[in-house]
Amino acid sequence: MKLYGKSQMPINSIIRILLLLIISGTVNVSCADTQSVLELTVIDAATGGKAIVRIRLRDESGKDYVPDGAVVVPIGADKWFVSEGFTRLKVSPGTINLRAERGTEYHPIMVNITAAPDNTTHHTVKMKRWVNMKELGYVSSENHVHIALDKVAAMAAAEDLNFATILSWWNSPRIKFPKDSQWIQDLKFANVTVPTAVFCGEKEDAWGAVYVIGLRSTVEFEGGSKRSNLEFVKRARRQKALICYQGGWSRQVLIDALAGYVDVVNVCNNNFHRHKFQPRKNYSNLLNIEGFQDYPNTPEGMMQMNTDTYYRLLNCGLKLAAGAGSAIGAKSTPIGYNRAYVRAGENPSMADFLKAWGEGKNFVTNGPMLFLKTSDGNRPGDTIELNDDGKEITFTAEAISQQPLETLEIIMNGQVIPATTNIELSPTKAKISVKLKLKRSAWIVARCTEKDMLLPDEQLEKYRHGSGLFKRDPCRLRFAHTSPIYITVNGRRTKVDKSIKEANKMLDAFRKFAQSQAAEQYLKEILDAIPDRIE
Repeated sequence: MKLYGKSQMPINSIIRILLLLIISGTVNVSCADTQSVLELTVIDAATGGKAIVRIRLRDESGKDYVPDGAVVVPIGADKWFVSEGFTRLKVSPGTINLRAERGTEYHPIMVNITAAPDNTTHHTVKMKRWVNMKELGYVSSENHVHIALDKVAAMAAAEDLNFATILSWWNSPRIKFPKDSQWIQDLKFANVTVPTAVFCGEKEDAWGAVYVIGLRSTVEFEGGSKRSNLEFVKRARRQKALICYQGGWSRQVLIDALAGYVDVVNVCNNNFHRHKFQPRKNYSNLLNIEGFQDYPNTPEGMMQMNTDTYYRLLNCGLKLAAGAGSAIGAKSTPIGYNRAYVRAGENPSMADFLKAWGEGKNFVTNGPMLFLKTSDGNRPGDTIELNDDGKEITFTAEAISQQPLETLEIIMNGQVIPATTNIELSPTKAKISVKLKLKRSAWIVARCTEKDMLLPDEQLEKYRHGSGLFKRDPCRLRFAHTSPIYITVNGRRTKVDKSIKEANKMLDAFRKFAQSQAAEQYLKEILDAIPDRIE
């Protein structure tokens, strides 16, 4: 090989020399793999100020980009991160798919950006609200959070949550606090303060998953899975904590509720995640009672399992608020994906919020917003007291959404009541009313569903993964559900014969379960708490 003259050199020698020159820095080589710099600014369209958001940046190869030091939020295989409103990072040149979300009240953003090679690309995102729930008198949080203390404020701020909670005890201590710590800590991220209840705990085993929210001191509990939940919830009640069960299908929820130690039963629970759900038909009948319904492994089946088992408890005369929790940290979904909106008054404290939630002044949702009221101005959490003459009352439910609404229903004692008046329907708004002559005790709720059409089928399919208990399937179903309005006649609460019979079967089955599950020293305390019958 001739190089600029008569001298010749073997090709392998040339390559060796060039490599040495590159390593030493004498020769600069331009690679096809050049990088671009992306500067991303996110603002709130209403205020013009920077908005804290959750962002995913993905290049054409499927790689997700996360700035150094950012709080990461996994959703399936996606790597999202929290941005304070400005992000600067290196990306591959070419098309970058940007997704930005800020909880349930803002329109999600999904757009492609072209990143120029060897250059800085600037892009501004405007986050627009489709509803402002605080202006409507509601504040938000959830009850099932497994996040480290140093990350919860960033995640909650990015999802526009007003309050946060942390399960610092999950069958054992997970976060330790100094002895002088307060039960509420004002955690900060950027310019946002998130009041957070930090002494919260979860006991999760065969007895059922129960969350105690707002404890005034750290959790201490012995016995593990060989001890029922009863003493755990009794201690929580003494501390004025909000006591929440994962679902109405939990084995022990009926016993604890009859004893007065349950405030909330989750309807929007961690069976539902962003873009996916957990098929859990095996939860349909955990006490193995012959004749109980078996729910299908579909999103609609899992929602029905949650609602039907909640209704059975209400039909036994129990007053229980609807609950919501996402299990972020244990599940890959944003904090507050399943959330409660609570009417807690103007500028409420955490204590005000938890008290109002326990009183049922709320609805829960992972998408649409839902409102229920009577012609006399009663709303969820209220009790209407009647005498034997009864009264004619009109109930109105209204749903608003950013995705296409599919159903809006008013439910009395577990049965759908056909709308009779004031029917208004559009893709993102619906309003119905029913006029009822009430002479018997009852409870009334509203529920609605929507179809999340944000992602095309091929993108949604990517959220399918796992098998068995770890299986996740794609999901477009999103829904909302109110807590009840209660009607009592001469002080009597609702009693529905079918549900009472089912509950009595549950008492018998639970007694056998307790005898097989509890350690000898803990058996008497739970057996003594099981009533013989519900009348």
